[in-house]
Amino acid sequence: MSSRVDRVKRAASQSIYSETSVAHLLHIAHAVLSLDVGGLERIVLSLIREGSRRGHRMSVVCVERPGVLAEDARRSGAEVLSLDKPPGRHPEFARRANDSLARLNPDLIHTHQIGAAWYVAKQAKLRGIPVIHTEHGNHFIRGGGWLTAAKRRWLYHSVARHIDRFCCVSAEIAATVTRWWTVPGRLVEVVPNGIDLALKPDQPTPAEMRQELGIPEDAFVVGTVGRLSEVKRQDRLVRAVASIRHRVPNVRLLIVGDGPERATLESLADTLGIGSLALFAGYQPQPERYLRAMSVFTLTSRSEGFPVSLLEAWAAGVPVVCTAVGGIPDVVADGRTGLLAPPDDENALVAAIERLAKEPALAAGLVRAAGVAVRSYSLESVSDKYESRYRELIAARSGVM
Repeated sequence: MSSRVDRVKRAASQSIYSETSVAHLLHIAHAVLSLDVGGLERIVLSLIREGSRRGHRMSVVCVERPGVLAEDARRSGAEVLSLDKPPGRHPEFARRANDSLARLNPDLIHTHQIGAAWYVAKQAKLRGIPVIHTEHGNHFIRGGGWLTAAKRRWLYHSVARHIDRFCCVSAEIAATVTRWWTVPGRLVEVVPNGIDLALKPDQPTPAEMRQELGIPEDAFVVGTVGRLSEVKRQDRLVRAVASIRHRVPNVRLLIVGDGPERATLESLADTLGIGSLALFAGYQPQPERYLRAMSVFTLTSRSEGFPVSLLEAWAAGVPVVCTAVGGIPDVVADGRTGLLAPPDDENALVAAIERLAKEPALAAGLVRAAGVAVRSYSLESVSDKYESRYRELIAARSGVM
């Protein structure tokens, strides 16, 4: 541990915030359950890439398994370790977490799921390693009754004792985790997600993407990107497309992603008579490419934090229709940068999608405003915020202020 303290003190003596000093480079270890496919995991991968670009050493501790994005993390310069914990609560795996931290000896741990933090945060604190946590979703509104909610509150409260800064991607999540004093308010702050806004020269044109997918060039493509799970409620989207198919005869449905609900959604599309109009593209390592084929991007979730796919749709120049849940109403200005629908009002969802099909001027206006709004959510600015917190916590833990 002394080597880490010495490194931080040297950095401080040589101007710890100097952008030209090599001595100030950090070793940041992210902790997740796995690097499987999802918005949270893609954010972690983006932070790894940006950290490596800045010259920092990056590592990842996967509590359960490496996941399909682990190789991407390695290619981005990160060392990936897995504790290989089986499903369920296994306190003995805290010893493996301690062994991994001893091997890595990072300057700071950044946890991204409360389950991962449960195994890693206490061990980090015992080793004198500061911990910052990011909460990406609101798990307190996902049902389960009062007993489940009480257990969640206990879990968050017990883990928060070992966390130095508790970040939330939306104000709604921050308000929820501080309710009933679950997490001390002094630890909590909001740090929204961000994406890489740099132009990617290899992106296909809409016509090229549609040709690749076998979608007619003049089709009105209603699409989404995300994990196919119950909380995402893509069934609402399938029913919405079925509802408008006679009024918008050139409509097509494009769903990018995989998950436990895929077979159910495909069966629903067949049952509603739109199986031939629906394309389930499955998991894609570059889902943003598929946005290019969409006429409208939709999110129909019953719970969200701060969806990365929404920002990517904005950046791709695709108008959005979303359910007004989680942090989405704080990001999307209804009628200006997108259209919002109440989460339980499928008629409102249908009306919003159909409106964009019939009012191209409205769609174009939303795209223009969203193109300006997305500039506030760059990966660089998010990384700057986190790096500032990293340095503050490292300095405070090491007695360097």
